[in-house]
Amino acid sequence: MSEREAPPPLPTNAEDLKRHKALSSMESASTVSVSSTDEAPSTSSSDPSALGAALGSITSKPAPVTTSKPTVAVRVKAEDVAFIMEHLDLPKPKATDLLRRNGGELITTLRAFITAM
Repeated sequence: MSEREAPPPLPTNAEDLKRHKALSSMESASTVSVSSTDEAPSTSSSDPSALGAALGSITSKPAPVTTSKPTVAVRVKAEDVAFIMEHLDLPKPKATDLLRRNGGELITTLRAFITAM
């Protein structure tokens, strides 16, 4: 007689909880059969509607569309661009664009980059 393993703890964040529920619904919709020779369980084909519902529940929301502000001629310092390129591993055009969008302020640019992650 084999003991049943305790179920793993539920995820704490919302996205993982959605995935857990979706996988659980897929598992309950499929039939699992185990042979008496202790082979791995074989899963029969699952219900397509359950699969569609499970996949639909874990799709992520599209990123919000942000309208870019018209770029004002902002002068950026070459040393600020070099700093961002070196420490954030960004190419020069991306570093320059980040600085321009943040008014040429290095600290503001770094904060904006980190909070966007």
